[in-house]
Amino acid sequence: MAFTGVDDLVSEISNEKIFRADWQYHNQFAPTTVSISVGLDLGSSPGQYGAPNAFPGTALNWVTCNESAGNGTQIFGIPHGGNVSPDKKHLISAITVHPAGPPVVGGNLVLVDLQGYWPGISHTTTTTQTLVGTPSLRYANGDGCRLYMVTTTGLGATAHNIRINYYDQGNNLANTGLVAARVSSVVGQINSCLPGAAPSLYFPLVDGDTGVQNAANVTMSAASTAGVSALCLARPLIHIPLVTAAHVANEKEFVYQTPSMPEIKDGACLTWLYFSGTGGTSSTVAAGTNFYGEIQVAWG
Repeated sequence: MAFTGVDDLVSEISNEKIFRADWQYHNQFAPTTVSISVGLDLGSSPGQYGAPNAFPGTALNWVTCNESAGNGTQIFGIPHGGNVSPDKKHLISAITVHPAGPPVVGGNLVLVDLQGYWPGISHTTTTTQTLVGTPSLRYANGDGCRLYMVTTTGLGATAHNIRINYYDQGNNLANTGLVAARVSSVVGQINSCLPGAAPSLYFPLVDGDTGVQNAANVTMSAASTAGVSALCLARPLIHIPLVTAAHVANEKEFVYQTPSMPEIKDGACLTWLYFSGTGGTSSTVAAGTNFYGEIQVAWG
C-alpha cells in the first residue's frame, strides 16, 4: 500500500498512523577544534536511545543493523514505530537543533538508514583485508546506498590512502580509487571525509554507479602507527542544512515544502551524520555539545 494523495495522508494520520520521535546525541568524541569539512557519526556518541554504537563484531565480518536490535549488542538508532507492512512508512517532517560551533562555517545533518558495517578494519597494515558476509539489503540492488568509514580506534599521523573494491547496483566489481584517510582522526570521526573544496562523507563511486550492494576488500597504501575503523553501508535519506543560529530549530517538511516523503523501510536503523561546512579554517565542534531534534513519520 501507499498514500494516494494528501487527503489519504490526512485520513491515515487521523487513524493514528503517525509516530514522532525526539532524539538527542551528546557528542563526546569530537576534538575541540577540527579542520574544515569534518564528518562525525553521531550514533557513536551517547544518545537518547540506548548505548553508543561501538561497532562490535568479529573483525572484517558483516554486522546487520536494524531498529529493534541495533547492532545486536547496542540499540542506538532513532525509533520510528516498528514494522508496518503491507503499509508503507514515510518521513513527513524533521527538526534539527545544533550547538554553537557549526554555524561558524555552516554544515549539514544527514539522516541515514545504516544497513550495517564491517568492523575491525586495520590501518596498520598494507595487506588486503577481505570482507566477509553478504548484506541483507533493505533497498533493492543497493539503490542509493553508500560507503563511509568511521574511526573506532584513533588513527595515527601517517599519511595513507584507502582503496575499496565494491559491488555496484548490477553486482559488478568496481573500486573507489585511492581516497586519502583523515589522519589523526578520533573515535566517531568519519575518516573518509577530508578537507577540500568539494569534500564528501562517502567514498566515491565509479561514474554511472547508483549504489553499493556489497564490498569485497579494503587496502591501505601505507601502514599507519595506529587506527581501526568500521566500514559502513548506509542509505542517505535527507540532508538538513544548519542555517539558523545555535539552539534554534532547523525545520524541514517533506509533503509541501520539499515534496519527497522519503520511505522509511521496515527495520530501518536511523542515525544522523554531521558534515561541517567548507568555508573558514576551522569548525569548533566541541566535545560535550548536543545535537537534538525530532522526526515524524506516517504510514498508509
